This record gives sequence, C-alpha cells and structure tokens, in this order.
Amino acid sequence: MKVALNLLLILIASLVCLFAVEGLTRLVLDDGMLYELEMWKYAREVKVRDTRPDLGHRHRPQAQAKLMNVDVRTDSRGLRGPEIADKAAAGTARIAFVGDSITMGWGVAEKETFAHQVIEGLTKAGRKVDGFNLGVGNYNTLQELTLFREVGAPLAPDIIVLAYFLNDAEPMPSYTDTGWLSNHSAAWVVAGYRFDSLFRQFGEAPDWKRYYRDLYAPKAAGWLQTEKSLGGFATVARETGAKLIVFNIPELRELRPYPFADITAMVRAVVEKDGVPFVDLLPTVENDDPASLWVTVPDPHPNGKAEIIFAKGMIPALLPMLDELCRTKGKGC
Repeated sequence: MKVALNLLLILIASLVCLFAVEGLTRLVLDDGMLYELEMWKYAREVKVRDTRPDLGHRHRPQAQAKLMNVDVRTDSRGLRGPEIADKAAAGTARIAFVGDSITMGWGVAEKETFAHQVIEGLTKAGRKVDGFNLGVGNYNTLQELTLFREVGAPLAPDIIVLAYFLNDAEPMPSYTDTGWLSNHSAAWVVAGYRFDSLFRQFGEAPDWKRYYRDLYAPKAAGWLQTEKSLGGFATVARETGAKLIVFNIPELRELRPYPFADITAMVRAVVEKDGVPFVDLLPTVENDDPASLWVTVPDPHPNGKAEIIFAKGMIPALLPMLDELCRTKGKGC
C-alpha cells in the first residue's frame, strides 16, 4: 500500500512539473517570434497532410493564424490572400506566384510579400493585372509543380513567376506520424529543437553551406528531381499558353562574396535550356547588411524589407512580358 502511494505521489509530482514546464513555455517563451514554436503553429493551424507522394502537404482552405506576429489567411483554395475569381477580368493579365515559404511570405505581412507588392506596383504603373500567391512552406520544386498543375493552372495565369531558392532541390520529405507530445506540447517542441541545434553545433550534422552544396552533387536525388521539375514547369507553361519566368532568391546569410554563385549558374543553365528567362535577384540586395534582411536574427527568411526589394527587382523583368501580352492578347495594357 505504501509503495503504491509513493508511486502515485511521484506520478502526480511529475505531472505537475510537466504541466508547469508547458505553462511556462507558453507564457514566457512564446512571444510570437520563437521560430520553432511558430513553425509548429504553422503546421498545426495552416498546413494539412496530403498523402500523394509528389505533394505531401498543402495549405488548408480558409485557415486563419498569427505566425511570427503577422496575420496569415488562406482562401478557399489554400492560397495566401483574399479570394480570387476563377477568371481574370477582361483585359487583365493574371500572374501566378509559385514557390516555398519565401513566396508565401514567412514572417511577412501579406501586403509586404513580393506577390502583393508586384501586383500593387504594376497596378500603380497603370497596368491591368491581378495575381495569386501559391507559395507553401517547406516545398521543393516537384511539390510546387504538382500544386501548380492542380490549383494554379485552372486559374489560367498569363504569367507564371517561379521563385527559386537553394533548398528547392531537397528530395521529397518523409512524412511519419508524429506522437501526441509533438502535436500538442509546446515545451516538447522547444526542447527537441534545442537538442537538435546542440547536436548540429557539436555533432556530425553538416553546416548550412555544406548542406546546400550536398543538395547539388551530380547524382543527388533531389537535384535530379528538381531538374526534371523545372522542365515540367516549362512544359506546363507551353501547354497552357502562359509565359514562365524564374527568379532566383539569394540565400541571405552571406551576400558579398556570395558563396553559391556556381549553384545559381547551374540552375540558370537548366532553366535557360528550355528558353525560359532567369533573373538572379542577388544584385538587388548584395550591398545590404544581411541581418537587416532577415525575419529575425536566428531566422534568415527574407523579411518585409527584403521582399519589397525583390518585388522592385521583379517588375522590370515582367514589364516586357506584359507589353507582349498587351500587343498579342490585349491583356495587361
């Protein structure tokens, strides 16, 4: 009886400690800007699992969340932003913005994303345009292509803006069922992230530069898949009569000298082989202090300042495409 009572007391004390740690994590650590917790909220509140092997996950329709202290909403198709009509208005050129978390605008207010800024800038310049944001966090190029074929192509864009980033050459992720703690405990998420960071710092995990370089090894599965997917974007653009342009988003941790110029050249060669224009946006930010372009100091996603700069770099490349659409189809004039 005494042993059972002691075990019960130990169990109760352990549960009290666990609840206390969970409460402190949510009340003290969760300030709305802690990367690992915000990504956890993103996965819980905005993403939904898709079991197709070339998709894996997507945005849930009509999601509402506050992530990195900015409001994130999706429409009935899972696109970040307001609802968009099935067809563009007469004479309006429609632009699809396709990519990963950078296109989606991780940590960036909706009106500061380059998807919004480009449309706003072109509209202020007198062009008849609309657009939609098909960016989804943690996507590679194959996932971007799959989602575009399903959701983007039916919206009949006249121009496809594919924003390419270094980690788009990652292989398809493996999706495993996570445990109860991973789904429900903020403290567990923070502890796991910190242990993983320590392992990367003192263990055998590759540093960020080596990690990116390994993605582009000659026979790396993710890069081979990405080469094929970039070709797939060129094919779907031809099939739908859309114009495709690829913008390269630079890695913002080091800008001068930029450590991945050779990888940019590799991607450019693959894109231009299909006659698709490729624009490197590194020159738009290379003279800035890298940290001034990050969402937070530990999170080098482009912040609102960087996204606005990228938008300004995109518009000059899009204007000739709109001029041609105006001449040939009476759109975007």
